[in-house]
Amino acid sequence: MAYTVTVYFDNMVDETHYFEKEGDAAKMNNQLKRKYSGQRLYRVKMEHVEEDS
Repeated sequence: MAYTVTVYFDNMVDETHYFEKEGDAAKMNNQLKRKYSGQRLYRVKMEHVEEDS
């Protein structure tokens, strides 16, 4: 399983981080949400990515 944490600026992708472990992705998600809290144009989203076999 893989996870991505994506930062959106004004509804456009600003940066994407890729993780193999859910715990690492959740940690980065929380860090980025704290970093961008109070800034209306930024949004952070964590997603589960299906891997192709």
